[in-house]
Amino acid sequence: MLVTPTLGMIDSGVPLGMTLSRWHSPNSNDVEDRLGHGRAILATLDRYLPISRLDVAFYKLFERRLTADASDLAAAMEWHVKEPPTWLLCSLGLPRPEARLKVAIERLQVAGTRIIAASPRFGTPVYPAAWPGVIAVSGGAGLTPGPPQLGGDGRWYACVWAARESREAGDVLQPWQVGPPTSWAPPPLGGASFAAAHALGYWLALSLRLESATSFEELTLK
Repeated sequence: MLVTPTLGMIDSGVPLGMTLSRWHSPNSNDVEDRLGHGRAILATLDRYLPISRLDVAFYKLFERRLTADASDLAAAMEWHVKEPPTWLLCSLGLPRPEARLKVAIERLQVAGTRIIAASPRFGTPVYPAAWPGVIAVSGGAGLTPGPPQLGGDGRWYACVWAARESREAGDVLQPWQVGPPTSWAPPPLGGASFAAAHALGYWLALSLRLESATSFEELTLK
């Protein structure tokens, strides 16, 4: 019998009423997502497996905008260190290798947490994605939902587009944006953070179908 995997997340919140194993928000009294990013990440993961099959520990880092400094991200990682999850999704990165953050990442790795971190395809390295042992995922142009692809640079590549929260509109992926955004439609969501969610969703679904973590490692991450 497989043990239910635990998923740690650091984002802008969750849909109202979602059940969580635990959560923390340093800047508000609730974990509801008012920016939309966290909900879209969860919708992307849900494309691969029902989120209800996971025990989710959520740190609400973003409250009014999708930015955070080194101390904020380090605090989020330190909160997860207290009860290390099986997996941890980090949808953001810092341009400098901050020491406090590195210590928290190393403690999670020692505890056995697999850290999936967004890594922009171009530009300078970001952290924690650039550190050894962290599974870095970038967006691959033209990739559709499905198995992530390992690049020659050691990073994984996956679909860059977020899933819609509702599937009633037909195509469940956010549309390609052509020209300026219309006044009646929200802008499409995409980027390395959603590529990381696609890759993690695939790996989570795969891990739940396998009998051992060793087999999972051999098939995907080695």
